[in-house]
Amino acid sequence: MTDLFSQPQPRAPQAPQPERSRAASRNNPAARRRRKQRRTRLAIVLVASLAVVGGAGYFLAGRLPDMFTTEKAPVDFAGPGTGEVLVKVPRGASSSAIGSALVEAGVVKSQDAFADALSAHANAQGKAAVLNYGTYSLKEGMTAKDALAAMLDRKNLKQDGVTVIEGRWVSETFERLSSVTGIPVADFEKAAKKPEDLGLPEVAKGEIEGWLAPATYPFESDTTAVDLLSTMIAKQKTVLDDLGIGMADAQKVLTIASIVEAEAPAKERGKIARVIENRLDQGWKLDMDSTVNFLVGKRPSDMGLTKAELATDSPYNTRRFAGLPPGPIGSPGKAAIEAALDPTPGDWMFFVTVNGETGETKYSTTNTQHNLYKAEFQAWQKDYNERMAKKDQEKEGSE
Repeated sequence: MTDLFSQPQPRAPQAPQPERSRAASRNNPAARRRRKQRRTRLAIVLVASLAVVGGAGYFLAGRLPDMFTTEKAPVDFAGPGTGEVLVKVPRGASSSAIGSALVEAGVVKSQDAFADALSAHANAQGKAAVLNYGTYSLKEGMTAKDALAAMLDRKNLKQDGVTVIEGRWVSETFERLSSVTGIPVADFEKAAKKPEDLGLPEVAKGEIEGWLAPATYPFESDTTAVDLLSTMIAKQKTVLDDLGIGMADAQKVLTIASIVEAEAPAKERGKIARVIENRLDQGWKLDMDSTVNFLVGKRPSDMGLTKAELATDSPYNTRRFAGLPPGPIGSPGKAAIEAALDPTPGDWMFFVTVNGETGETKYSTTNTQHNLYKAEFQAWQKDYNERMAKKDQEKEGSE
């Protein structure tokens, strides 16, 4: 047997062969037989090669996208998913960490699929998806797109939450947060003294009033005052950014919006924002009771403002000083911010709510007309007080 790996042996020298013409070779019977054998062997090799290439071609057809494109679709489930899977997202988790948790729980097939879903959402909405920490109720075997949509739907977030409504002062907000979360008010007051730890913009000059966005905020047993206040400030910054309000204008807009929030029924926000702008443009005092209420810590539902309170010497007293107060007088919601940013067109300089039960508000351009509307309010107020007194008497008589 020939050893395929043996060293080649030297050949004995051969005598030179005589040269023959190609024509002579073609006419030689032995030569013709050798050529035919070579052609047969070549044909067999070609057929075998084509069979291999054909098989490879079948294989490559399914692999062409992988070989000739730089990107490939990530592995994803077909959906829609089954059962219930609870996935906990810790506070501060990155998108990749969330994707990893979803893969481990069997909710999505791959982290790449979830990353693509996040990217597609950002491209469609013009901003990144915001996922709250907490425990989500999801399904096993969901498409990444469906999983993200489910996580953005708050009904799937199994988490305690605290709701802060529009127009609350910081002091009221702290009390609300404390009553629901159990975190002491003192912790919030302490956190507020270090605004640099909360992400408060420099334009706020260390005062968080107006920067705690009204909304519902999730919390867990280990949530801290710093966590909540930081989240609320971040949300207000997002609201401003979404409305195209830069930090240079943010404090002024929030201040106007906070007055609008305190003074206006929902449907009147744009008009009252216009009255504020018109008065500022004319250099008039704003004459807003809401700023004095904030200054002395009284709500309109409390006893009315006294003469002494209305005469308080403070830049927050817009009955005494022209221009805006030094800062916001509460936390305005998005609708009030939008009104401050784009007031309803008009030349009104005065407004008064003539019916406290219906919220009917009337506007005027002259003080004379305004005084007539004030008289209308006073008439309603007298009637209201009489009706309430009568009800109290009837209640006492029935007891």
